[in-house]
Amino acid sequence: MQERYLGDSHDFIKYALLRQLNDDLSLRLGVNWYLARPENVDRPGNNDGEKRHHLKGGVWRTLDPDLFDLISQFEDPAARRIDHIAEWGLLPRSTAYHSESICSSDRQVWHANGLQALKDCGLVFLDPDNGFEVPSMTSRTAPKYALYSEAADYVRMGKVVVGIQFARQCDPIARAHEVRDRLLDVCGTGAILPVVRGRVAPNILFVTVAPPDLDGAVRTSIKRFCDKSEKVELVA
Repeated sequence: MQERYLGDSHDFIKYALLRQLNDDLSLRLGVNWYLARPENVDRPGNNDGEKRHHLKGGVWRTLDPDLFDLISQFEDPAARRIDHIAEWGLLPRSTAYHSESICSSDRQVWHANGLQALKDCGLVFLDPDNGFEVPSMTSRTAPKYALYSEAADYVRMGKVVVGIQFARQCDPIARAHEVRDRLLDVCGTGAILPVVRGRVAPNILFVTVAPPDLDGAVRTSIKRFCDKSEKVELVA
């Protein structure tokens, strides 16, 4: 993620889903920001994350009215600092964060630090810029992606893991199935859960892997979330 995009429409859906899961599962939330510096990973002038459709209210507000009011503070670009997530209470007060900037040259150390920082969390959210790794990523753009093996390490620790995936210039349903299948294959364990699709441009997908004993609870929670608004739906 990049601080300059904090509080955009994709973030609103992210935080609303995490608040729902936290409330329903009573698991401590841990967030791995995959914090990237734009000057290190993006071409000059790139501004593809500046989408704030939710500020219009309406169907957006029904997802989480309290969050809607809190996240509006990020409309001011000067306020877009990652520490405000905790300070303003956008996520539960007990949330643990891995806020170390990701650098591909020492990625193994960065990942090990993340596992340590979130070891006491039962629900872990991975928030890379683009989603999961792709063959076309380079050493420069690699910090914009989560590796499937990184997600698998959290899953093997018995955690519920939620990862994001943007669906740009593709069929979002096919992309959801592709990423979920690959993730489950790398993890070697976990329940097959529906993917949450955020209907905003570009579509954002939330791929979840859970221990078998939490399958029912997680499934119920994400369905309850998607029943709240036409802006989100389940992909079976």
